[in-house]
Amino acid sequence: MRRRRFIDLAAMGGVAMAAAPSSWAVQPYPSRPVRVVVPLAAGGNMDAMTRLITERLAAVLGQPVIVDNRPGATGMIGANAVAKAEPDGHTVLFAISSVVQSIRLQKNPPYALRELASVTQLADLPVAFGIAEALGARDLAGFVNMVKQRPGKLSYGSYGIGSSGHIIGEMLKRTAGMNIVHVPYKGEAPAISDLLGGQVSAVFGSAGAVAQHPGKIRMVAVSGARRLSRYPDAPTFDEAGFPLGGLTGWAGAFAPASTPVPIIERLRVEIDRIVRLPDIAARILDFGFEPMGETATPFATFVQDQYDRWGAAIKDANIEPE
Repeated sequence: MRRRRFIDLAAMGGVAMAAAPSSWAVQPYPSRPVRVVVPLAAGGNMDAMTRLITERLAAVLGQPVIVDNRPGATGMIGANAVAKAEPDGHTVLFAISSVVQSIRLQKNPPYALRELASVTQLADLPVAFGIAEALGARDLAGFVNMVKQRPGKLSYGSYGIGSSGHIIGEMLKRTAGMNIVHVPYKGEAPAISDLLGGQVSAVFGSAGAVAQHPGKIRMVAVSGARRLSRYPDAPTFDEAGFPLGGLTGWAGAFAPASTPVPIIERLRVEIDRIVRLPDIAARILDFGFEPMGETATPFATFVQDQYDRWGAAIKDANIEPE
């Protein structure tokens, strides 16, 4: 099993064994603090999950693990910093699905997917769709009917142009044949705040954030293949009758391409173990995420599949690359 895993890793587009210096065979890892870049602002659920994991990671690696928040450009600033970093395992990226979406949304992106080596999936980050309870719609189909009766009068907020919420929102518009206005925000918090204040009719956000306002916001659907264990009453978009073609949010760990395979493997093993610790897994569930770690499908394969799916969705939704 371990030998097969190493073969899989060597075959990854982002990992080149030939590029690893021979000194890695004797040089200990890590030999200095490890920097984990998060391409999002501090304070959100992804940032909180990162800090949970890195605290435990520092203990097992025997070196400090420093979280470096690099928000901006839909995650491209942080992702590019890691893609261009020294491939020695001391710079790691904890990113969400925007790491592949952003490439598809730019005509000339600053980095290519091949410049990042896939380490492991941290968690599923299903995108939740919440509507104002005051509207009176009981489910997603009811909300869609309401929008059709009032074309162009209702709106939905997302956490930014080109975000998962925006792309899924445009897919929903196309699938449902409805006319609803998109209002982009700089993060989910202001979008939810405006939903509570009546400035928008619905919002896309993390399940944990949407669920914080029972009686004011109704979670009518979540992305992904299955319902969330913390919120079993919220159906998937597919169950609600509006399939998304396998699109969902997720978080994963990456390293610069050409990072030596033994280092990638050590990071994978340790991170997988940490996200499955009972106390860590429970906290991740509280965020509205689903802890993952290694699955039957290699993470590199999953990332390439998501790259293709999000690219197709962006095209179908008529979102033009900038």
